[in-house]
Amino acid sequence: MPGYMRITFPELKAQIHSEQDNLQKINLLKEADRELSEFSPYQQAEYWFLLGKSLETERLMSDARAAFTKGIDIYSSNNLSISSLLINLLHERARVSTNLDHQNSTSCEDREQALTYSRELKDPSLTAKSISYYAKCLQNEEHGIAKSLTLFDEAFDIAQNQQLDSSLKIIIFNQASTLYFRALIYDKAYEYNMLAYNLSRETTDTNSTYNMLLNAIHYSIALVDITLAKQHLTQLSQWHIRYPQFKGAQLKFYYLSAKVAQLEKNWPLSTSFLEEGLKEVHDSQNVSYVQATYELLSIAYFRVGEIEKSFNMLSLVETMFPDRKPIKKERLLIKGMMINNPTDIVNSAFELIDKERQLKNNFVKQTAIQSAKLFDENLNQLDNIILEQRLTIVTITTMFIVVILIVFLYLQIQRKKLAQHKHHLMDELLAKKNQLLSDVSHELSTPLTVLKLQVESLKDDLEEDVQASYDALDNKITDIEYLIDDIHQLAQSDVGALQLNVRPFELNIIFDLWEKELRQLVNKNKLTFEITKDFPCELMINLDQDRIKQIMTNLLSNCIKYTDKPGRVSILATTRSNTFYLSIEDSAPAVSDKDLNAIFERLYRVENSRSRETGGSGLGLAICKSLIELHNGTIHAEKSSLGGLKIVISLPL
Repeated sequence: MPGYMRITFPELKAQIHSEQDNLQKINLLKEADRELSEFSPYQQAEYWFLLGKSLETERLMSDARAAFTKGIDIYSSNNLSISSLLINLLHERARVSTNLDHQNSTSCEDREQALTYSRELKDPSLTAKSISYYAKCLQNEEHGIAKSLTLFDEAFDIAQNQQLDSSLKIIIFNQASTLYFRALIYDKAYEYNMLAYNLSRETTDTNSTYNMLLNAIHYSIALVDITLAKQHLTQLSQWHIRYPQFKGAQLKFYYLSAKVAQLEKNWPLSTSFLEEGLKEVHDSQNVSYVQATYELLSIAYFRVGEIEKSFNMLSLVETMFPDRKPIKKERLLIKGMMINNPTDIVNSAFELIDKERQLKNNFVKQTAIQSAKLFDENLNQLDNIILEQRLTIVTITTMFIVVILIVFLYLQIQRKKLAQHKHHLMDELLAKKNQLLSDVSHELSTPLTVLKLQVESLKDDLEEDVQASYDALDNKITDIEYLIDDIHQLAQSDVGALQLNVRPFELNIIFDLWEKELRQLVNKNKLTFEITKDFPCELMINLDQDRIKQIMTNLLSNCIKYTDKPGRVSILATTRSNTFYLSIEDSAPAVSDKDLNAIFERLYRVENSRSRETGGSGLGLAICKSLIELHNGTIHAEKSSLGGLKIVISLPL
């Protein structure tokens, strides 16, 4: 064409990077399309990547997906080597596919392929990015939450060991928030999303920032925090004014505002928002939001008594989306009333709902039975211990009676002292029983309360993700099992039933084995681990090897739970004067002098910084103290030079 100048790909890239106007970038790239055959296959793939990114910025999602697909196809048809460009093409195509349709399954296939290629390239940054994206896809699978958590551990390890830029941190935080949302831990989901959102606002990636703002509204609604949801809705309204290219923002504003109105039981207001939203559907490329708006409006009409409008709206939904599954379950009930006798259809629907609720109730019932059984077994165990103590007292008392009959005069003198001693034993026995029962009641109250609330939610059919609720119930039952094990061990110690398996072993060999295992435990929790040994080679000692390891593991677990990340954990092991000394210390936060003297008491918890919601029974240090004293050793706490807590143990050899 007259006036057209040929351009090389490096020249084109330079123009694109220097151009500030995104629409002008698209024009430059489209004009260069005539030169595409002159570019190398790799340059052609990069050309489609640049065009796709520019189209995505303008919210032209269908065109962007087509561009990314062409770039990927060039790799395949030309057998190009795997590179970061191919991985990013897969990630971007997955992202725009999800924006177009949340039910699209090919996006997860792209993310899985991107993770495979990232591992082959051995690129830490790309691997962390790919893990974070793919972990989201696993969440809908069986045991998907656990699989996602395992992948996120790997991503966090990479983030700790590599200097990742802000964009990768945003991805990790964002995907972590999604994982917590799927696990029904809404406060953590909101917290991680806001970390990602605040970082993203400092970048030029408006697409990511926009999606995180939408998530902030969704998570606020899940938290039933209406005030917070309205604050973010105001931000979304302002976003639409500031960035008019986000044409679907106004529809999402009306849709989410309608959901907030429903939380307030204001169905007329919800209907008004949705009617305004219908005026914006032509600007939205997200078919899921469009379908959900029509369905929710049909439900809203039904709730305010406008049945004919509800039926008409539902007919329109089925005409527009004949092959898509319903997003709102209530749509099936309304459809039944449209096509048949309303009473019969509603009764049939309620029968199905009752059947589903019965299945949930059966599971909840079994869960409650299991929890009650664990609780009863624990109480029976306590009663058996108390019975043994009483039998011991009866035996001792009987022996005293025999002695009284033989040496009557002597026992007459001692009778008062004996009665006092017996009374003291009974008081001590009763105090121990009350303390143990108090411990059990205190520690079981929280998980049982959570179980009860979860059970009530399932009974009332309030949970959208039933499997996640079942997983949460299972986790709380596991917490109760761990608590029962701790209480059982302390109960054995109280009555002298806890036995040691003391035998000689070579300290150096065993300590080296422990070091490897303990180092893995600490390092995978984002803490630096240091260990120092100072004792003779081939030193043989007589201790219970398994109990000493249990003590070290308990103390290290406390360090991991309460130490700020990143932080340090240090172990020093020495022998002198026929005594084995072991100290374990960590970095901040510290413990006050008042708390240092009390942390070995049962159920004692330090206030403020070291009392975060980290789980555990609160009995770990009490168990360590009982095991050390059983070895005739000593244990005490002091402030650490690292800024945290230091536990010092001495054991006679």
